[in-house]
Amino acid sequence: MKNLFTSLLIAGLLFTTFTSDSNAQDDCCGIGSIFSSLIQSGIFGGYGIQQFSAEGLNKSELLLSNKDFKDYGTAWGWRVGANIIQFRHEQLMMGLKFYFQSSTETQEVTGTYNGEPATQELKLILSQFNLGMSFSYIISNSFDIRIFDIYIAWTNGELSNTIKSSNAPPEDVYKSPDTNTGFTADAGIVYYPFPPYISLEVLGGYSLFSVETVELEGGSNFPTSNTDVVDGGGFFAVAVLTVGLPFN
Repeated sequence: MKNLFTSLLIAGLLFTTFTSDSNAQDDCCGIGSIFSSLIQSGIFGGYGIQQFSAEGLNKSELLLSNKDFKDYGTAWGWRVGANIIQFRHEQLMMGLKFYFQSSTETQEVTGTYNGEPATQELKLILSQFNLGMSFSYIISNSFDIRIFDIYIAWTNGELSNTIKSSNAPPEDVYKSPDTNTGFTADAGIVYYPFPPYISLEVLGGYSLFSVETVELEGGSNFPTSNTDVVDGGGFFAVAVLTVGLPFN
């Protein structure tokens, strides 16, 4: 990850150096141009929907044991992150950024357990850390077009099976033993109601990720593991609020 961050930072420096005015007399080695192109960092948070393919989970004993469960494949969740640094040249802007995202899909069905009324809850949580870069075209002080965000994504999952009744067994909790690497890309539009400090983004894109295996960490029931829980990513949409920290 350290090498990736270094590569992204170098890309940003090259962007400002090669798009700077070559006739600048007082700019030693492009350093002045680089610092004059730094515009802001910032923090952001958002909420959205994530689609995915969960063939392994949908065919698992956990779902097939109760016909009232529907196929999994749509999660809702939040993200928080930061624009590490952004560079601007004329109407173009490049940024380095990261975020953490947690998305959840939960289903509940009612029935009986050992003769007592009971509710069974299955909850899938997808956790993802993304590191990458963005590229935007500045229309005006109030609007940008986000040409693309592209990230490397590290994903893991957690699946819980809970029986709620007077004689309920311990909760079964399954977690990923490993983190899987994938990619995320999106595009959209950015609106600045209070430029340059506050921005609202509407983004849509596609995520490539998987959760190959989850293993039982707590509980007492069979099975002890599930494979190919999430075998593919999908489209997503998210709304994001950013608070900028301008450099100049």
